Amino acid sequence: MLGRTILSVLLMTSLIITSGCWSRKELNELAVVMALGIDTHKDGYAVSAQVLNSSELATKSGGSIGSLPVVTYKSVGKTVPDALQRMLSMAPRMLYLSHVRVLVLGEDLARQGVSDVLDYISRNHQLRTDFFMLIAKNGNASEILEVVTPFEYIPANSLYSSILISEKKWAATGKVTLQQFVTELKQSGSDPILSGVQLNGSSAEGQSVENVKKISPSTLLQHAGLGVFKGDRLVGWLGEPPSKTVNYVLNRVESTVGYVSCPSGGIVGFTVNRADTSLDVMLSAENIPRFSVKMEIEADINSVQCPIDIYQPSAIEALERSIEDKYNDNIEKHVKDVQQRYGADIFALGEVLHRKYPQIWKTYRSHWGESFQSMSIDVHSHVAIRRIGSIIQPLNQEVDEK
Repeated sequence: MLGRTILSVLLMTSLIITSGCWSRKELNELAVVMALGIDTHKDGYAVSAQVLNSSELATKSGGSIGSLPVVTYKSVGKTVPDALQRMLSMAPRMLYLSHVRVLVLGEDLARQGVSDVLDYISRNHQLRTDFFMLIAKNGNASEILEVVTPFEYIPANSLYSSILISEKKWAATGKVTLQQFVTELKQSGSDPILSGVQLNGSSAEGQSVENVKKISPSTLLQHAGLGVFKGDRLVGWLGEPPSKTVNYVLNRVESTVGYVSCPSGGIVGFTVNRADTSLDVMLSAENIPRFSVKMEIEADINSVQCPIDIYQPSAIEALERSIEDKYNDNIEKHVKDVQQRYGADIFALGEVLHRKYPQIWKTYRSHWGESFQSMSIDVHSHVAIRRIGSIIQPLNQEVDEK
């Protein structure tokens, strides 16, 4: 009997102290934001929000009125939250930010500095930190979010997916999340990078659904290298080869392709299947750091467009040495170019020094940006060719022998 009394008291107490679903939000009360775009404006910030049109997305036939699955709202405010609040005068529902997949920043905003914008983005409890960040190269973020994209019904998902596949298979872009960007921004021994995206075609034509009804769409979104930051400000852009160098040094290359020239003319193409990079630093007698980049690369031959007998082991070894020389020369060249042009340590070499020699790092910490420009960096690569394909000799050579 006593046990039943105690159990009843505990149950009654739990009913009093448990809150239940007091903070629940029904889907029909929310406007789910899939992508955010932020640009500068004379009155503060111009914010664009790509909102999911759930009623259209739920129908297989495209909806009863045939509208698009997303709607982009725009508003201007002194701060980002001010602009989002003003957006409620147009949106019929409360904006819900927990499902944001992509944040696009206009180039003008990035060059002025992104700390103030990211303060709100990082502080807002609704926003997660695993969405991808991009810069609208030579344009505004609002233009990027207005393009109707093929394949993906929701443009934000198209951007998200294209970042994943290009970073995995091309190696000239980077999937940078908010958490990763803020971490690199706060570290004194590294500077952040962000991938760029730009319009390939007309902005006006890209806004029409007719854009994806053509075999060759008039307007597409195209990734455009890496943006170099010094602190929180964008200072320049890297093209395809330097962008690949950055990802190689940061050990972020999963797969990509390349080629080397043959001694007698023509080229041999190869596919990189594995690339492991390690960074180290040694001190001279005067305690001056000297950095080294060591790379282990496994590759397959994917194209032979020159007279070479790849059946011979010596020919494969010569190709491996040629690829190694190309990596060593190109990476050293691109690293020095970043050092001299921007003075931004996007390779996180300062962190390498900090971890290995913390006492020496203290002498460089306050002026690392200037010291980084004169640091010596050696590159040593080792390439192993694993496969040569399903045929041995070049096809054009076999045809000539007939």
